[in-house]
Amino acid sequence: MKLQYLSALVLMSGLLGACGTPHHELVASQKAVDAEAARTLVAGAPPDDGLGPWLEGHRTRISAAREAVATKFADAEKLCWQRFTVNDCIRGATDERRSTLDKLRQEELALNDLERRRRAENRLRNLEQKQRDGS
Repeated sequence: MKLQYLSALVLMSGLLGACGTPHHELVASQKAVDAEAARTLVAGAPPDDGLGPWLEGHRTRISAAREAVATKFADAEKLCWQRFTVNDCIRGATDERRSTLDKLRQEELALNDLERRRRAENRLRNLEQKQRDGS
């Protein structure tokens, strides 16, 4: 009896291992997709004179999306407590929330990087201009 149970366990673990891509690889590939989407967003940034309002608009959108995610998670969590599989339901809602927040964070990091690069470029231009004017 114990041997049959052990055999079944070994078979199940082998099947689970062969089912597909491990979770950490799926998360890493999703983060790569999110980072690429954030780079695409930044690639469409306007020139320096329109950058401020553009950045502010995207930051406002990200903030509103974070609030919507928090509200959606709270609602989903309330619904989960009415189900038989509470933990599984909450885990799914948490995974969805984390995925969306990770995407928003990638966008925010890309926006911050763009702003930092533009400020550095402007400082360098100003320094070069001062050097030309002073020489």
